Amino acid sequence: MSTGLADVSWIALPQPTELALREGRWRPSRLLVVAADAALLPEARRFARELTEGGWVTDAEAADAAVCGADPVVRLHFGPAGPTAESFAMTVGDDVDITAETAAGAFRATRQLLHNLRAQNFVPHAVVRSSPAVGERGLHLDAARKHFSAEWIMRLLHDIADIGINVLQWHVSENEGFRIGSSAHPEIVSDEHVTREQALAVADLAQSLHIDLIPSLDLPGHLEHVLAKHPEYRMPHGGPLSERALDITDPRAVDFALTLIDDLIPLFPHSTRWHLGGDEFVDFADIDAYPSLREAARERFGAAASGFDLLTEFVNRVAAHLRARGFAPRVWNDGMLRGSAITLGSDIALTWWTNWHAAMRPLAEAVDAGYDLVNFNDNLLYYVLGEQAGYIYPTSERIWAADWHPGLFPALPGGTRQELAAPYPPQLRGTSFSIWSDQPDAQSADEVRTSIRRPLCAMAERSWNGGSALTHEQFAAIDEHLTASLDLAAAR
Repeated sequence: MSTGLADVSWIALPQPTELALREGRWRPSRLLVVAADAALLPEARRFARELTEGGWVTDAEAADAAVCGADPVVRLHFGPAGPTAESFAMTVGDDVDITAETAAGAFRATRQLLHNLRAQNFVPHAVVRSSPAVGERGLHLDAARKHFSAEWIMRLLHDIADIGINVLQWHVSENEGFRIGSSAHPEIVSDEHVTREQALAVADLAQSLHIDLIPSLDLPGHLEHVLAKHPEYRMPHGGPLSERALDITDPRAVDFALTLIDDLIPLFPHSTRWHLGGDEFVDFADIDAYPSLREAARERFGAAASGFDLLTEFVNRVAAHLRARGFAPRVWNDGMLRGSAITLGSDIALTWWTNWHAAMRPLAEAVDAGYDLVNFNDNLLYYVLGEQAGYIYPTSERIWAADWHPGLFPALPGGTRQELAAPYPPQLRGTSFSIWSDQPDAQSADEVRTSIRRPLCAMAERSWNGGSALTHEQFAAIDEHLTASLDLAAAR
């Protein structure tokens, strides 16, 4: 069998779950995009506009179901299409019929048509069915160490929506900066930042592209920039990272953290999830080296307690605060499930990025306890600017070589594999690629946008399909063709 683009007749990413090709090609010069349900009319209008702007048709109109005409028709309607909200079924003949569970599913179907048009200027006649293996396919953006403009983030949203990414986790605060406008605490805001008005525009665009925008405000660690303005809330010095840590033994400091959250909530009017951090608060390998944590934990919870119990109590408190405001909380895994007296709230999702230290709890413990999980596999999916901390930039080749799929998590120390087999349990909510701006000047924002495309596409393809039927050569050929068509369109 040869490899490359010639082996693939349906040129789109992610590839559909089921595909039956037929004789013929779809490429009308005029058409009508009909929405059988009013809720699908925005998708009909979007697709008609994209077809016209891309130059594939000379005249495309969107209409509701009451309109008829002699031109070829793309019909969008709701109906049973598969097991998930994004499932869709599509028949491509002289006309195109799209059945979707939701508007998001219809959007995914129209991306498939656009990809084929971009790649080969026609769409093969076919019967297509597609459903994602996991519901969440995300991108985490560290826009705190490095300033990314609102305009850049909005271009990124279009990029990721095109390939089936449906979550952007927006990391707005770090030791090096606070990059989003604040009404309650303007003194903590970095000079270069996204304004509150711009943030609302980002949120509206994300919603229109069927992307869930998740705020990421890391607490109680990673706060050096904020605490430089409010040293009264900083943890007493007692070990590494103290200057970056909130004093979680002080109720005033905890209340201050909650005001930071409440100040940002209005900027995310469509969001339903929130990442509260919880990672690298102190040196977890030597947590008893912090006297204030050790003494407060033993006073509150008994002689066997540690700073991990205080951290878990803090996370539970913040999670309850978020829950009361309509957000489902999530937290990084490295400091969790390590207390002896306090149990992590059962509805707090664990974003599982690492098991680099032997004392970090294994994935199996979280699975057995029933926690929801998102796979952030740092070995393969962490794009760390400057390749700091021993990371190397992800590549599609490495993702394919590892046979990565949504259930393949970072290995334990010593290389023991941590894996959930398909069909995945419901608690595996999804996956995420991450951009971390450790060395912010290592690449420009535009270089980041260009460089992440192929490994991010690889994650998207393998997340949607629970792996991929494509060889890496086939995948790379499709991506190269789609990227070249995008570059050509941008140059016009």
